[in-house]
Amino acid sequence: MENLLQLVRQNKTDVMYGKKRHFNAADRKQNYHWYLGVPLIIGNLLSASILWYVLKQDIQDSWKYIPLFLSLILAIGSSLQTFFNFEKKIEGHKRIGNKYLAIMKRCQRLESYILQNDLENNVIIKDIEDIAAETDKVNVEAEAFLTSKADFEKARKGFKEGEESYTNEELQA
Repeated sequence: MENLLQLVRQNKTDVMYGKKRHFNAADRKQNYHWYLGVPLIIGNLLSASILWYVLKQDIQDSWKYIPLFLSLILAIGSSLQTFFNFEKKIEGHKRIGNKYLAIMKRCQRLESYILQNDLENNVIIKDIEDIAAETDKVNVEAEAFLTSKADFEKARKGFKEGEESYTNEELQA
């Protein structure tokens, strides 16, 4: 029975880190989205205003190139934002994180049932196998939404600093 409980705890720890890693990646990409998107919006407004002013006034030829240069820079920024597709990646990371969260809660329930001796070994084994299969599916889906080492380290640091309440035993499993 202790070996089965250890398997559940190990799986729960794995999905805890997976969940937190993907939520951290979503937060990081959300910041990229805002840090790139807001200046682009402001820049486009400025560029359009300057261009309007230049076209309406009698301005020296050399000054007329400023809005064109600014528009080129903004077009490059907009292209990068489209290329990186932050919104889709943020949504994907959150979806993966929520799937890991559901698996984690399932592991917690199973752990509780095991500790209360409410289940027979064959039922526990079947549940562990079901959880493992579900985790494998989420892991495959998560391959499309890569996380960084920094996302993992932030998750580890957050757990150790009490960002989420897990016992030392859970974090060591």
